[in-house]
Amino acid sequence: MIARLALALLFGAPLLGAQEVLPPRPALPDLPASVRSAGMAGLAVPLTGDAAVVFDNPAAIGPIRRLSLEASYARLPSDRWYTTGAAALRLGRVSVGGGYRYLDYTDDGPVRGNLQWVAAVAGRISPVYAGVSAKYVSVEDSSGTIFRTLTEDASLTLAFFDIASVALVFDNIGTTRLTGEPLDLPSATRLGFSLNFIDTYSNGRLLGTIETIWTDGESRRTLLGLEGGFVISGIGLVARIGHGGQPRLSGTGKTAYGASVVLSRARIDYAYQPQTAIGSAVHLLGVHWTP
Repeated sequence: MIARLALALLFGAPLLGAQEVLPPRPALPDLPASVRSAGMAGLAVPLTGDAAVVFDNPAAIGPIRRLSLEASYARLPSDRWYTTGAAALRLGRVSVGGGYRYLDYTDDGPVRGNLQWVAAVAGRISPVYAGVSAKYVSVEDSSGTIFRTLTEDASLTLAFFDIASVALVFDNIGTTRLTGEPLDLPSATRLGFSLNFIDTYSNGRLLGTIETIWTDGESRRTLLGLEGGFVISGIGLVARIGHGGQPRLSGTGKTAYGASVVLSRARIDYAYQPQTAIGSAVHLLGVHWTP
């Protein structure tokens, strides 16, 4: 018996020591990339013209007229904080964009930080925009081990001026491990539609949106959003509401709220989400500028 135990320890120990450390699941893919999206429960793919949509639908940066800049910040439960930045530029019939997101864990949990970078390009074959993007995602655990993975998205957006849009997105169609074990980034298909009920050149604003998400290994989710308000001589107030299931959550907390103060070509955004994948009662604040 003793001899068998000694042999098991001798030959089993190296095998145990060689086991790979499994990465934690990144939280960033489950969080809205913009404050406007957060105010509509995470609905994003049919929203054209905003820089931060580069994270969700690379083709949606195509309708940007010239330049769009966006940034946001949120203080999350357990002293965590979340920040984003994005930019998109139109160059003739081609638009390019990029951005970053960072989620910092200041508590003593298993994860220290989650980082994401994205670069995208979109081309126009009027009225269709086609886009592709590459996303770098990394997670650092409490031991200092960093897991890095590269993934790609592809999408099509059919935009009818500022009246309506239809978007089809294929998330994480290919993943490449850079360091450590591959991160859990399930592939997904997203289909969205938006419609402006009021002429955007008038003083009123009323936009209806819907998005359905099919994620591998998860139940189908459908998100509904409504955005309305008024803008007079470039100054105004827009409110929004969204409802739908959140990633990795069920039950209550499906309705989110938000608002924007419009100041000519600048916009100050606010959103409140009662439930998210990393905590409850999340307040987000952001700015958007289109020169």
